[in-house]
Amino acid sequence: MEKSEGPIVETRKELMVSLSGDAQPTLRTAHFIKPSITSSIDENTPKHPSHYNLSLPSKFEPKKWPLRIIFRGWRCAQRRWKEWVDKMAALHEATWRKVGIYQAVMSSLYQIGRDDDFLIGLAEKWCFETNTFIFPWGEATITLEDILVAGYSVLGSPVFTPLETKELKEAEQKLMEIGELLRRSKSKKVDHSSWIKYLMENNSEVEHEAFLSLWLSRFVFPSLPNMSIPKHVFPIAVRLARGIKIALGPALLASIYRDLRLLKKKILALSNLVSFEDDNDDQKVELTIWSPFHIVQVWAWERFPKLQPKPNVTDLEVPRLARWHNVNSSTVRNVRLALDSEGSFQWRPYATAVESLCYKIYGDEEKWVLVDVDVDEELKSFTRCLRACELVGIGCVEQYSPHRVAMQFGMDQDLPGPVKRRNETQELSWKRFDKQIKNAMLYIPSRHCKPDVTLRYLEWWKQSVFGGKDGSGNPKSSEISVPCFKGKKSDHDPLYPPGFPPKCQHVEGLNSDEEDDLTLKELFTHKKLKIVDHRIYGYHKSLPATAHNLLSPAAENNDVTNVDAEMKLKENSFQKEPRSGKESTTTENSSKNKLDSPSPVLHGAGFLKDDRRGSRSRFDIHTDGLELEARIDKLRKEIDGLKAAKFSQMKVCLTNNINL
Repeated sequence: MEKSEGPIVETRKELMVSLSGDAQPTLRTAHFIKPSITSSIDENTPKHPSHYNLSLPSKFEPKKWPLRIIFRGWRCAQRRWKEWVDKMAALHEATWRKVGIYQAVMSSLYQIGRDDDFLIGLAEKWCFETNTFIFPWGEATITLEDILVAGYSVLGSPVFTPLETKELKEAEQKLMEIGELLRRSKSKKVDHSSWIKYLMENNSEVEHEAFLSLWLSRFVFPSLPNMSIPKHVFPIAVRLARGIKIALGPALLASIYRDLRLLKKKILALSNLVSFEDDNDDQKVELTIWSPFHIVQVWAWERFPKLQPKPNVTDLEVPRLARWHNVNSSTVRNVRLALDSEGSFQWRPYATAVESLCYKIYGDEEKWVLVDVDVDEELKSFTRCLRACELVGIGCVEQYSPHRVAMQFGMDQDLPGPVKRRNETQELSWKRFDKQIKNAMLYIPSRHCKPDVTLRYLEWWKQSVFGGKDGSGNPKSSEISVPCFKGKKSDHDPLYPPGFPPKCQHVEGLNSDEEDDLTLKELFTHKKLKIVDHRIYGYHKSLPATAHNLLSPAAENNDVTNVDAEMKLKENSFQKEPRSGKESTTTENSSKNKLDSPSPVLHGAGFLKDDRRGSRSRFDIHTDGLELEARIDKLRKEIDGLKAAKFSQMKVCLTNNINL
């Protein structure tokens, strides 16, 4: 196997397939972000964390949830802010470009309308163990490349670097003196309004530092007390004003990861509430978001064309954020459902519009470049975006895992390998992030490249996401009980997380009266019946006897059409299955169930039984329904086994041809 390695990207020949699995695998040279796992899937292969499929509120109605979110980092420009920006830009644009903040400062002039439902829907998909969004169709996240496009540098000194020289400390002291002066004024406080008013009306030798201090505290690192100018931004502002580059990008992204984690945990906490209808302040869940969360919304708008509002037509010289200035929000009613069913996710929205990037790393052709200590900043920034590491923020350290979302960089995706945490101290974490690369070759894909996933990744993804139990004992989705809220009915399958279809075929009977007089053939086409069939690629762990025979040496040369014929025969047996007897109707005392029923508990094959009080859940399936499910499940297993056998046979033949 041909293989070449660099410090971040490795290249080797693999069987590759599209993430949707709708095409035949092909053997080709692929490029992966390290670390990745190249061995076959076994019990030691890491699985996705399980908390992404924990119980969420049954209906996606955030406006009715007892959840209060305050977005302190979502700031609009003050009345005189544009005037001050124009004045400072005329004097210091060259310095801002040198330290990599020009686009970010100019972006503060644009206003992004907030869509709370959209943000909450995204937060439901957040996995705070991997710092990625886990959708049914793939894994994605906000990366350092997104922060670069927003105008923040990933190069330079860390945000926690103290001032050392006398000159820098004197400038910091003068900023503190302005604060003391404002505290002795009539307002008796140092807030954004008093700060801008004083600096615009009085000459100051540290006006540039004061301007950057306000920009940092309002648009980049807002913190308690609200609307204040915290002292910890002064050293950063002083360095930037003197052309000393600071890595604001990783610190900013760390704060966004932190707040996404906090928001996801608050959403999960709603499942512990008894009711969503009682106007009880004791049950309200509150959260303050301090990071610039508009970046999360813009990230999603860039990637979900069907969910984005119509962007503005902008000049090439303005920040990319201007595309979304004052646009109307999307009219999607159920964001949860839309995100689950979205099939047109844009993995590389910036690659096709290189003229609007703050860096133009992708070209029309793929290329290999030499990375060394004295490489240009554009290439050095790109390497930072690809390295799995820790992000050091102000008061937080967060894991960064670009190797889990390699397709966002135009790279192919393999099983993501483990990354050792080094966040004992912020200094150690920063050392890992700032590690220099010397005399190494780096692959850069073309902007037209459409990456794929390895065959083992596709199998792992389907097993991990669709209800498989992981090696650390995390529960399957069918082992997670469903919370019962007073006055609310579930609008999704209670046995699986919202939007995540079951791995096997599942029959849900919503009204047994309507199904009593249907034949089995009619039952399968009934609008109330949901049947989901998912192909599993790779070797099946428990194949039927026929499938095992197909994989035996004597059967290796058999025509694949034999398998197709038998698969079709099994599928046709669905139509010939004899009709079952009538199901007993399900009666429901709605008032008693809403008020008295405890949270349902899952039993047996994944259906709900009677609770201990004798009342019936609306998800009950009676004896005849269980028998029907058993027959369907048996046929499903045989078909899945035949499909796996067919695919495995093709894989063996392809491998043999390669070896020859």
